[in-house]
Amino acid sequence: MNPFRQSIVASPWEATPADVPEIHSQAFNHCVAGVEFVRSQQRSAALLIHGEAGSGKTHLLSRLRTRMAPCGPSATYRQECLYVWVRLQTSPRMIWRTLRRTLVDDWFRPVVNSKSQFQRILFHRLAELRPAEWDLERWYEFMLEEDPEGLARLVDQIADTLDLDRNTAVAFQHIAFGRHLRDLRAWLAGTSLPQAALERLDLAQDDGSDEEREDEARQVVLMLCRLAGNELPVVMCFDQVEALQTAPEDHEALFAFGQLVSTLHDGTTNVLLVSCVQTTFLTKFRDSVRGADYDRLTSLGTFSLDPLNRKQAEQLIARRLMAAGATRPVDGDVAACWPLEPAEFEALLARGFIAPRQLISLCAERFEAREHPRTDESVARSESTTAAEAASPDAASVSGSIPIVPTSQVPVPPSVTPTSALTAALAPPDRSAGVLAEWTKRLQAKREVNTPDLTDEILSHALPLLAKVLNLPRQLIQDDQLKDVPVIFDGPPGVRIGLSFCTQANMTSLAAQLKRLKAQVALKRLAKLLVIRDLRIPISENAKAARQYLVDLEDEHALIVHPTVETLASLDALRTLLSDARTGDLEYAGERISPEAAEDWLSQNLPAELQEFGRLALTVEGR
Repeated sequence: MNPFRQSIVASPWEATPADVPEIHSQAFNHCVAGVEFVRSQQRSAALLIHGEAGSGKTHLLSRLRTRMAPCGPSATYRQECLYVWVRLQTSPRMIWRTLRRTLVDDWFRPVVNSKSQFQRILFHRLAELRPAEWDLERWYEFMLEEDPEGLARLVDQIADTLDLDRNTAVAFQHIAFGRHLRDLRAWLAGTSLPQAALERLDLAQDDGSDEEREDEARQVVLMLCRLAGNELPVVMCFDQVEALQTAPEDHEALFAFGQLVSTLHDGTTNVLLVSCVQTTFLTKFRDSVRGADYDRLTSLGTFSLDPLNRKQAEQLIARRLMAAGATRPVDGDVAACWPLEPAEFEALLARGFIAPRQLISLCAERFEAREHPRTDESVARSESTTAAEAASPDAASVSGSIPIVPTSQVPVPPSVTPTSALTAALAPPDRSAGVLAEWTKRLQAKREVNTPDLTDEILSHALPLLAKVLNLPRQLIQDDQLKDVPVIFDGPPGVRIGLSFCTQANMTSLAAQLKRLKAQVALKRLAKLLVIRDLRIPISENAKAARQYLVDLEDEHALIVHPTVETLASLDALRTLLSDARTGDLEYAGERISPEAAEDWLSQNLPAELQEFGRLALTVEGR
């Protein structure tokens, strides 16, 4: 097994192959100090981390999660934190709903001893009212079994003390007693539930417009942060900020993110906000948000992830090999950088910037080559292909590849600067093959995990990206008179196409939205309206009002569209692939794939079903 094959940390919740604490220790220590600042000052704060693509931003967030993870059952003598990681692959108009869903999912995620973060909130809140010594979980279990009525009274007292709204108070009771957790999780995340489920939960669900649902998500997030309390600081990490943009000129997305962080900063007392961007994106990011919002984003400072030095690079290689139980030569000079040759390692250091991902990808290639040596014919072909690149030391930096040759072919005297070793390069991998491999992998994964509760987010985020791939000049606009049409494309003069997502499982809410939509269509502000409904959420036979409104909308020439699961999975794969390309997290064989390369491949290889859906959703002629 190649110990260097995994070069990208996809999520902080995944186990990392190896960690070198000395790498990015300064930025990490600032994050830890930020948590203690929030805990001691009882005031929310924020910091901004930036680094080159592959510098290890998500890995740093993973290390922070591991550091903040509880090391045992909740107890009065043990300080704890809560953790949320938000990958910002979403529409800026759904940013609060994405945060709400992610926070709820993360807080229901089991941690040590299979206890969720929601349960840990419960333990600490109960201890504030009825002090317990040492193990809070055992005390809670005793109350649950021996005095359930007393436990219910304590939970009610918590709700009164925090001035929680009725829905949140009832939800907290369900968490305390472990009732209806599947439906409760969906409700807290903002998923529409059938009326029967709401009645079991004794909870209400708003049926407001798209804008009102976004505002409701904001209120829920702030309420849940208040529920956590000052004894449980919330570490809220925002990764891939660049992914919010659908195009380089899209400033609205970054403006919306700045407002979100500012609201959390001022509207809570127990949250540390950690945002991550690429260094090359930092100036654009600063210029796209309000000055006051940027001040809040960086209230604890801005910190960079520096390139690896020699010692850190050697430690990273050693930890990877050690974690996999791999052996290496005993010779000191060779062992320090194995599987790289000493000369190419020196040449790499001489370039002045080594990102962890860059080093790991190169080691993966070298390890693979040692396990499966190439034939003389393939080596000769590789060398002849890269002769032109070898002549220019800067050529590789443009493509992102690292020129290297076997030590035996390019001897480097100790007194000579090792950059003279950069005289040849491996042929860069075929980017088309890379995008194809990533597309195939992602499409299969999205087919397996696609669920109706993600349909709105997928469509609102992916459709602007699809328009760009199809080379359709469409600008997203807002119309305050069309509150139930969240996505409006403005194309040629006088041509506006609107999309309304009607994916509620609650028939009362669905009928209310369709009724409002009928009135908005009558305003004749759109050349074309698509009403999109996920077929996996059936309309009950008794939902006569909803069915009639759909007929009325069709009479007004609206199109009722039911995208297939394959179409939705394809759109989800498209948006994640392009988002990762924009944030520098899309690579193949150690080679970064640019957004332009990914878009170009997709424009030439888009599945026919997705092309047809794009024509339907993005052109007036499509039917």
